[in-house]
Amino acid sequence: MPCNFRLRQIGWIFFLFLVSSCSEKTSLQIFQPAEIDTSDIQRIAIGVFEIGVVQENIAVERAGDWTKKSVNLTDEESQILSRNIRALLANQLTKVPFFEVLLTDEFSSLENDAALQQMIATQSYITRDVDAVLSGKIWLTSERLDGVDLQKISLKYFTPADSQQKIPAENLTIQQLVWWPYKQLSGSLIVELKLVRLQPTEIVATDLVHRRFAQRVGGSPVGIVDQAKKDTSSLRDSLEGQNEDQPAVSTTKGLPSLTVIVGEMVASVGADFVRRVSPIQSTVEYPVAEEGDEQAQLLILGGAYESALQRLQGLTARDPNSEDLYNLGLCFEALGDYGLALLNYRAAHQMDGTNLVYAQGIGRIENLQRQFPKLRSQIQSRKL
Repeated sequence: MPCNFRLRQIGWIFFLFLVSSCSEKTSLQIFQPAEIDTSDIQRIAIGVFEIGVVQENIAVERAGDWTKKSVNLTDEESQILSRNIRALLANQLTKVPFFEVLLTDEFSSLENDAALQQMIATQSYITRDVDAVLSGKIWLTSERLDGVDLQKISLKYFTPADSQQKIPAENLTIQQLVWWPYKQLSGSLIVELKLVRLQPTEIVATDLVHRRFAQRVGGSPVGIVDQAKKDTSSLRDSLEGQNEDQPAVSTTKGLPSLTVIVGEMVASVGADFVRRVSPIQSTVEYPVAEEGDEQAQLLILGGAYESALQRLQGLTARDPNSEDLYNLGLCFEALGDYGLALLNYRAAHQMDGTNLVYAQGIGRIENLQRQFPKLRSQIQSRKL
């Protein structure tokens, strides 16, 4: 008997989960506190972005012979890469409403990061309206390959019998040697990011991220041997007219430049770093109770939370029910009044303690309230 009761209880919870997952949902904008409290930092300057070891190894294969050479970035190329990285990071910061990026070259025109740290330590900078400086360094090694995949493909052809000479039919097997050209770029990138507060001087946040990358174009198609077995005629047509020393396929698609790849990875690392030091605004979708007032539901789904709130307040004052109380709490949550949202979620849950959606609403607000003092201090300190 206890076992059957337990199974029925699990089945009922699963049913409630399925029902709640099928409900219509509304999108809300919510904030979460930053992992690192930077509430006293608003104005940020982009400092020097030092280019450490940047080396590219190039290997070219022709007829089985490999030729290799190493290429280092010139000073001009390093400066261009540094400027591009600073622009990418400045763009990441400007997307966040809590920071103001100051357009000054005083901190970025220095020779290296050591010179920047010396300037900060001695307070020998002229710009005085800066709260912190973001700087960094990268180390990069890469390898570029230009070669071919060599593959031998066996093709079988059926020759029909000659009706006049009575020659029996036979199968012919032809081996085709195929050259598939390819290009590949791979390597390793280390990115260091550092946010330094000027007064008092201290490192607020730092990241040292190691990323590997690899991109390839061309080469033998996936499953080419199976394709040859299944459809020899189409493969024969595609190879017809090719000499054994000619590639059966050529590629016009090229690899991205090393600068582009580095820029993309640094932008990704920068986005992760910015998320750590600033409150996060995200869009979430929460279910709307479907058995409540229909007009209020339409207002909520349309994003008219204040109008829905006014209607639901009047309805619940006269005749409260769990669906309208939950939707009222949803309106308060959307407008940022988490105390009243929790009050209405709890009232709905008291009327219907088996509804998983109501319990989820309570859990969301209680979790947010645990974070709210930190979040409130981070937002209010910026006087937004």
